[in-house]
Amino acid sequence: MDNFSYTLAASTKEAATAAQGDKNAAFISGGTSLIDLMKANIEHHSLLVDLNKLSLLGIENAATGLRIGALERMSDVGENPQVVQNYPVVSEALLASASPQLRNMA
Repeated sequence: MDNFSYTLAASTKEAATAAQGDKNAAFISGGTSLIDLMKANIEHHSLLVDLNKLSLLGIENAATGLRIGALERMSDVGENPQVVQNYPVVSEALLASASPQLRNMA
């Protein structure tokens, strides 16, 4: 695994500024797959920008379809009553795609 820098962004502007100009930067929230890929030397990043402190949450049944915040966890989306009722295939796919531990991180 290559050495990399890490920063925890406090705003979307801070996240964008941190990654600007670094073609090997990556944004992480759960980061479960990315870290594994870096350990296996499949992915190579010089900077990881953590988005976990940003308020990019929300699940909304909008007129144009389902809107899911970028940092919503798979388990929260899959178990959301609006998603279960109006988008059952999405709910089923999310809840079947990983272990409960990973769904709570990803």
